[in-house]
Amino acid sequence: ILEGASDTAREAGIAIIGGHSVEDIEPKFGLAVSGLVHPDQILTNAGARTGDALVLTKPLGLGIIATAVKRGVAAPEVATEALDTMRELNRTAAEVMRTVEVHACTDVTGFGLLGHLREMSTASGLDVELDFNSVPVLNGVRELVGGGVVPGGTVDNLAHVSPHVDFSRDRSRTDQLILADAQTSGGLLIATPDRDAQSLVGALIDSGVSRAAIIGRFTEAGDGRITV
Repeated sequence: ILEGASDTAREAGIAIIGGHSVEDIEPKFGLAVSGLVHPDQILTNAGARTGDALVLTKPLGLGIIATAVKRGVAAPEVATEALDTMRELNRTAAEVMRTVEVHACTDVTGFGLLGHLREMSTASGLDVELDFNSVPVLNGVRELVGGGVVPGGTVDNLAHVSPHVDFSRDRSRTDQLILADAQTSGGLLIATPDRDAQSLVGALIDSGVSRAAIIGRFTEAGDGRITV
């Protein structure tokens, strides 16, 4: 664990400068990160504009697959794809997105895509439309959800965000849970002008961010409501 963390931090240009140990029943490991950023280079989850396209840089389903691994029911190829996705830093995506105009950005982690999108839409004062069929999802995820392999956090996420989401009739409970899945090392969610979205996705794919996709757009001023 320590060696892997050190290697990945080095890849990200980060120096690990200290730490301490805790004796407990189960292993725990975490990093506290501090650094500096120029005020002109800060991107927040507020600032999206009407008509902006929404780009996602990693597929969903990491929390569901992690739960399947813990239960011993994940197929080897499904687990491997998830691990490869989690090991992929967001550094490349963050660097590539700087080549176009970006109005807002966040990462997709514990609150799931819908939770973090809700934060972005609310902070920006805009409603948003999400195209479910354009959202990248890891292989095997739908089958796992159908078999009842769903993290408790994902269920809680969906319950929390559902009052603010209008799901179309053809969006099943499985679809909804996937959109609310609590991600581990998820991707970036980027609001960029519609004119730049396709070129951004192309540049991301060319740089190795192979599952990047345009998944929706901000429609009009509102209270952050999401339509799927």
